[in-house]
Amino acid sequence: MNRYSLAKRCLAEALGTAWLVLMGVGTAVISGTVPWVGVTGVAIAFGLSLLTAAYSFASISGCHINPAVTIGFWVANKFSSKDILPYIASQVLGGIWGTTILFLICIGKPEFTTANFGSNGVGIHSPGNYSWWACALAELIVTCGFVLLILRVTSSPAFKHSAPIPIGLGLTLAHLILIPVTNASVNPVRSLATAIFTRGWALADLWIFIVFPIFGAVLAGMVARWLREPDI
Repeated sequence: MNRYSLAKRCLAEALGTAWLVLMGVGTAVISGTVPWVGVTGVAIAFGLSLLTAAYSFASISGCHINPAVTIGFWVANKFSSKDILPYIASQVLGGIWGTTILFLICIGKPEFTTANFGSNGVGIHSPGNYSWWACALAELIVTCGFVLLILRVTSSPAFKHSAPIPIGLGLTLAHLILIPVTNASVNPVRSLATAIFTRGWALADLWIFIVFPIFGAVLAGMVARWLREPDI
């Protein structure tokens, strides 16, 4: 049983999500056009953001900081049903904190526009002009793999103290393939938090980045639960 109150766990989720969004999306928005940063630098920033957040908050809340992860843990029978909505609400709040801070920084630059605010998109709003179904498939499969990685690593005694490292590397890897396709979500809150600033097309495409990462997480939870069951 977690010795921390639900209030403290929810605060940890909000702070961790704010950190992930601020540092990950912030790198994409502020530094993404710098030649030596690019796609690789943004992917590394997201991975490092998750790694550092996990070392800071995992002992308190588990550091899900992603509704897909929370739902994946629940499907795998590793998370309480009564805590799902408080966790997701905290993650949403934290994501909005992160993008609000980023917005306040960015408006200090005269030519800044929220049209380039790291939002996820499909079709003409996909960095590589990928169709909606290709984007949906990519988000589903990559999120499934990422959440399954988290479920397996956090279940292994071998990674008791070092789980944030492979998880952070996993998020980096996910971004390396997904940034050219969708700008990389694998996290519905990350998509929501940027879409509410970009508005227009970003809000219209948002359902894809909520529905398909969650489908991927559900699949990951089912696979993790099956792998955990002993053979008779």
